[in-house]
Amino acid sequence: MTRSAETQVPPAIPPGGGHLAHVQESSAGGTLPLLALAAVVGLVCVSFLVRRKALPRPYLFASGALCVLVISFVLGAALRPVDAPDRTTAHDDGTAHGAAHGAAVADGPPPPGTPVLQTLHLGGKQVGVLVVPGRPGRNLVAVGAAGATAGTAAGGPREGREYPGSSQTWVSVDLPEGRSTLRVSAGGESRELTVDTGNGRPGSPGALATADGPECAASAAGALVAGGNRPLTACPSDALAAEDAAALRATVGFLAERGAESVGLVSDTSPRGRKAAATVRSAAREEGITVTSPDKDRPLLVTTGWGGATTAVDAVESGGTRAQGVYLAPWLLARSVLTPSAGQLIPLRFTPRTKQSMEYVQALAARLPGEYPSGSGYEAWQRERGEKPAPRPRLYAASTAYVPGMGVPADGEAAGGHHHGASGADWLPSGMISPVSGPMREG
Repeated sequence: MTRSAETQVPPAIPPGGGHLAHVQESSAGGTLPLLALAAVVGLVCVSFLVRRKALPRPYLFASGALCVLVISFVLGAALRPVDAPDRTTAHDDGTAHGAAHGAAVADGPPPPGTPVLQTLHLGGKQVGVLVVPGRPGRNLVAVGAAGATAGTAAGGPREGREYPGSSQTWVSVDLPEGRSTLRVSAGGESRELTVDTGNGRPGSPGALATADGPECAASAAGALVAGGNRPLTACPSDALAAEDAAALRATVGFLAERGAESVGLVSDTSPRGRKAAATVRSAAREEGITVTSPDKDRPLLVTTGWGGATTAVDAVESGGTRAQGVYLAPWLLARSVLTPSAGQLIPLRFTPRTKQSMEYVQALAARLPGEYPSGSGYEAWQRERGEKPAPRPRLYAASTAYVPGMGVPADGEAAGGHHHGASGADWLPSGMISPVSGPMREG
């Protein structure tokens, strides 16, 4: 059975004072304190009359029960938390629609030709769906459910796959110009989502068709959950950002200060990877350090994308590659890269788990349930909100723990499944990302 439904998310009640404070702002709100006072006075009067034997005792129980009920109602209204989840969503016409009946939750239709982020009810739970870039041609669709499929009526359903660094199921779908219907299936159910790709717009960024596609989509999602809705014209792996190049040079300088004479380098052939490798080699020459292949007698520096970095740290953890610590490029703050026990260190211009960075983590979990936060997504979030990263990077160490018998790996995911909801959202569940240096010098 296929349904198509879209609803708007109702505005949240401002915090402070519980529901009572919010009700008091309305025209009828001031009656609650008076009602409570009348109930208390009534209860006292009834007790006095019964003690004077001016009122039969049964009247005491009936009147007392009524007064207690009124007082309980007032206290409940005052103490109920304002952020308690509401099971309905309000339409503009004032009617309510249950969000548990196949509704797609969004902040409104995005402009044509921009990424789409909605939530569908599939298989008994809310599932995030991300479509990038939302333009005619090949699009990457992320579905927050295992074994999901997606497709159009013309193209039929396509099976998805998983990528390192992400919890989503990724499906490549060709979308026509203008408005079309995307059918998403998971958990034995199907829902439809309307996508407007616009007309005559350029095609998808090339990186979306590579292993770097999920990182590109994560960057788009970071901007979306921060309130952005601009077209996606480039991906992080298309070029080496000046801040990332400076952080790589600072990492090489950090190694030189600790007496490293050589470093191993693992890179890739993406535009960013090639430029990053050249930056590392140039900085190493200035520091008198030799750059070579991975070896047990030297630190390992990794400048690939998420997939290549996951392979590299897995090899170190398993003993296939031996290294004196794994130094990651700044964009490799991704769950699959940090989870293995390989002595990872990464230069960052922000501190994970601060209030600012956790706002992004919680917003992402609410709009794209179960997806892992990432450094690329957070950088896009910061740009959209006009926030500035720290001027100089610090080196952070990542470490995870595993509790025997709990059946939960160090990345916090149950075996064979996805973690959904915002309650457990974190950069590295069951782990820590801690600073191990002060601000590093950028040569």
